[in-house]
Amino acid sequence: MIPKEILDEINSRLNIKDIVGNYLSLKRTGKNYTALCPFHPEDTPSFFIFPTTNTFHCFGCGAHGDPISFIQKYEQLSFIDAVKKAANLAGIDISKYLKKRELPTELQIFESYHNKYKEILLNLPKSHPAWNYLIKRGISRDYAERFELGFSNGSLKSSILDDFDLPPTLGSELGIIRKDGSEVFNNRIIIPIKDDFGRVVAFAGRSINNEIPKYLNSPENKFFQKSKILFLYDKAKNIIKREKYTILVEGYFDAISMHINGFENSVAILGSAFTANHAKKLIKLTDKVITMFDMDAAGQNATLKSFDYLLSYGFQVAISQYNTKDPDELIKKQGKNGVLKALENSKKFYDFIPEYYKDKYNINDEFGIEQYLEKMAEWYLKFQKSKHAAILDTFIKRISLILLKPENNIKKAIENILKYKKFNKKIIPYVSQTEDSISSKQKNIMSLINNLYGSGLNTKDLEII
Repeated sequence: MIPKEILDEINSRLNIKDIVGNYLSLKRTGKNYTALCPFHPEDTPSFFIFPTTNTFHCFGCGAHGDPISFIQKYEQLSFIDAVKKAANLAGIDISKYLKKRELPTELQIFESYHNKYKEILLNLPKSHPAWNYLIKRGISRDYAERFELGFSNGSLKSSILDDFDLPPTLGSELGIIRKDGSEVFNNRIIIPIKDDFGRVVAFAGRSINNEIPKYLNSPENKFFQKSKILFLYDKAKNIIKREKYTILVEGYFDAISMHINGFENSVAILGSAFTANHAKKLIKLTDKVITMFDMDAAGQNATLKSFDYLLSYGFQVAISQYNTKDPDELIKKQGKNGVLKALENSKKFYDFIPEYYKDKYNINDEFGIEQYLEKMAEWYLKFQKSKHAAILDTFIKRISLILLKPENNIKKAIENILKYKKFNKKIIPYVSQTEDSISSKQKNIMSLINNLYGSGLNTKDLEII
């Protein structure tokens, strides 16, 4: 039990304006400050900060309290965890009032190294390459503290393991110490990877001198599996619930930049795979997702693969397309408005798919149309099996507009393709052939096309498809 006088002391040392200002954009109104309430959707600010009483109050939803209660409510923490965080900010030691709740040994090790990495970064001179790198990426000292970034200068080695009286081999298993005793993340910026409860379960290390690879990641352990973790989910979950949609990005700094610029409902996948576990996690908060993956081939491939789980779990999916490499670069070049414009222009998945694939095939050629429709048939079947069967007619309509052909013809062609695939009949893809071989195979090809698109067609008749 923490005595009331200790709680009062913690609150008295914390400035409610500074605490709330770490999370929200404030506007001065006389002696007080206002902001959009973080606890319910609103367009006009009804959330007030009162410095004279060191409290906050929302006249819209009734949320009210002191610095500790704001931290607890905003970060969705237990009361004890909120007090611990507030006490740390206030510089008050409350350890003697807390019952010892031991973290698993592995997580204690990660937490201890994490605290040291943060300390090392904050003590580096402003001219250090680590700070030069962060500042170039729009991350000030305040933001580095907010996202708990750190730096490894190679000085820790096995010292923390020694304090725990643990063998260096455990540090090697966790991907912190190499077998020769050196630090895996030496000379790298440290990004903590946290689980849903805010516990550090792994690290990512970003090189600052073009060392290859750019990123090093902790190996998976029983607390850390990439298929189950979404980066910044612990910070974003409350915002996702409030905003009623989430933004999916790829990189650590993409997610951090999005949060810094007000898009705090953003989370990042680790690697390039969105999984069923991720879908299960997000569907509890919202059924709306905007993907904002990188615009290179790998990023677009990740977008397409994410549909498998997003659609099967019933998400309403939109895809953001933009003219830079990734969201971080978009913010650097076009600022917050660039992201807003990209999000506003996002395409619904059943619009995106036909548009995306039209440039992959020559739709001015009958065989290119055939290949394009085979691909559309694959997606038609996916939509049919998902919770989005109702959009099939709209999907057909989009394809019809792209090919400038009647919807009935498109639908019949797709149904025929699916029928042939169901019975394992081989659909011959278009392959460039010599003039001599064309005549010998023309009957077979035309027979196939007739079966796919209806009887009585000749080469000219393909124009109606």
